[in-house]
Amino acid sequence: MVNLSLLLLHFLISSLSVSGSAATDQRNIMSCLNYYNISNYTISSNVHNHDYSILLNFSIQNLRFAEPTIPKPIAIILPENKEQLINTVVCCTKGPWEIRVRCGGHSYEGTSSVASDGAPFVIIDMMNLKSVSVDLGNETAWVEGGATLGETYHAIAESSGIHGFSAGSCPTVGTGGHIGGGGFGFLSRKYGLAADNVIDALLLNAEGELLDRQAMGEDVFWAIRGGGGGIWGIVYAWKIKLLRVPKTVTSFIVSRPGTKAHAANLVNKWQHVAPNLEGDMYLSCAVGAGLPQAKSIGISATFNGFFLGRKRGLTNQIIYFQDDLNNLI
Repeated sequence: MVNLSLLLLHFLISSLSVSGSAATDQRNIMSCLNYYNISNYTISSNVHNHDYSILLNFSIQNLRFAEPTIPKPIAIILPENKEQLINTVVCCTKGPWEIRVRCGGHSYEGTSSVASDGAPFVIIDMMNLKSVSVDLGNETAWVEGGATLGETYHAIAESSGIHGFSAGSCPTVGTGGHIGGGGFGFLSRKYGLAADNVIDALLLNAEGELLDRQAMGEDVFWAIRGGGGGIWGIVYAWKIKLLRVPKTVTSFIVSRPGTKAHAANLVNKWQHVAPNLEGDMYLSCAVGAGLPQAKSIGISATFNGFFLGRKRGLTNQIIYFQDDLNNLI
């Protein structure tokens, strides 16, 4: 009984110590942020803080990282300009707080929302840094790291009807993590990954220095384009190369429900056809149970097609592979 009492006392003291440490961390980070006139943040001091919970969980794609047992950030900070971003990093490096950078929050591994080593951490959410500045004369654009793919495409389309950018198809994915991880999409067979079409960047390091391509060096510039987001620093902005596209393009989506054997046969044909299509043609395949009729008869193979041109050009591609594509689409 005495040993049990001592164990409970030890647990209580440890809990109070951890709680006191967390409270101190919050006061310290708040003091620094307030010093730099950064007011757009929320802290976790109150478990009933509704704003904190909404802001933390709204973009988490893998719900296991929203579980109550998963460590939570002591603060979520939303810088509103470049200077606030720099000063936020300065504040974080003054304490023991690790930084997790969130652009769109689509990391299924939780790299933008958790700290795997259990260390205290903050989330720097880039959602307010979403400016896209298009320079048609040089066929380039500066894209802030918090801009989503949808916002980037919209800004380009508003400026030109014959330019695009090679990146993914999900409009809510953030450019910071997407380009940092490579970035594959409908134009990639012709123009390469998103990372292949970056010609400069502004990288914020742990010392609060903002480095362009020349200042960071070619090795670091190589690493940030595909080596993973939030690892080498925070990419404040990317300078991307705009790509020429036709005014009219053709796309289609076809789903084929059936048995597992039928889906396997379709995927096998797709694997032989897709790599041999011309660069102007993109054809992807996803297997799942998304169609209502597939729930009763098996699974479904869904094909996404995209062609840089009119329907006639797409038809010519299909005729060339007619024997294979007849069963495919």
